[in-house]
Amino acid sequence: MASHSMRLSTWLASFLLAPRAVDADVLLTGYNPWGNFTENPSGEVADVLNGTTVSGLPIVAYRLDVSEAGVLAAEELVASRDWDAIVHLGFEDSAKGLKLETMALNQRALHQGPVVPLGPLLLPTTADLGAVAMNTHNPHELWSRDAGTFFCNEIYYRSLSAIRTRSLQLCKGAMIPAIFVHVPPLSQMPLAESARFVRDIIIDMVRSSGCNNNSNNKNSNNNSKNKNKNPAPNDVLAEGSKGRGSGPWWHIKFV
Repeated sequence: MASHSMRLSTWLASFLLAPRAVDADVLLTGYNPWGNFTENPSGEVADVLNGTTVSGLPIVAYRLDVSEAGVLAAEELVASRDWDAIVHLGFEDSAKGLKLETMALNQRALHQGPVVPLGPLLLPTTADLGAVAMNTHNPHELWSRDAGTFFCNEIYYRSLSAIRTRSLQLCKGAMIPAIFVHVPPLSQMPLAESARFVRDIIIDMVRSSGCNNNSNNKNSNNNSKNKNKNPAPNDVLAEGSKGRGSGPWWHIKFV
């Protein structure tokens, strides 16, 4: 299977030509190397998970340039199709482990001023943090309330704002779950472990979406469709639930 992960210039050409009817269910983005970094773990994780499935839903991954153009391209991606979950990945070289960002700040990366004029100062994730915390127990895991002020924060804020202002719903009364995850250097967490953890997060996001088992009346840009989104019991066991610790949501560690 050809990789969907690509550099921004190639992606823009393919995106403009791609039919909007394609059912791409889980959106995953990572970044290309930049500056003095010869590799970017966020893009590597995106490559590993691209083309795989969780609960019967395909993961479609894109690698974006670390630039304003990359952020704007991601914003277009979010609004382009009926996603079941959205996960943005970024690289933080000082991170001690995976950081799950719980909110985004209304501040642009390269220019002074807000991402969305008159928009809320902070936007919280639309993912069910309680469900993710209950099913996720990783020694490297940290929950963060500060996504920074660079492109990682801006891409997150733009996605969360688009979901809310454009009423991008997974089903009636349930917004599309979206979260940002900072991944550490590969020397601190092997690629396979990071990819497995991100995959588990996606599983939890889909399972806790709030949509019923029999139909998914998802509405994106006034388009609706019915699909069975929740995994069967056997799927749950097959997709990483075994051996994953559980604990009360208040055990979340904030940084």
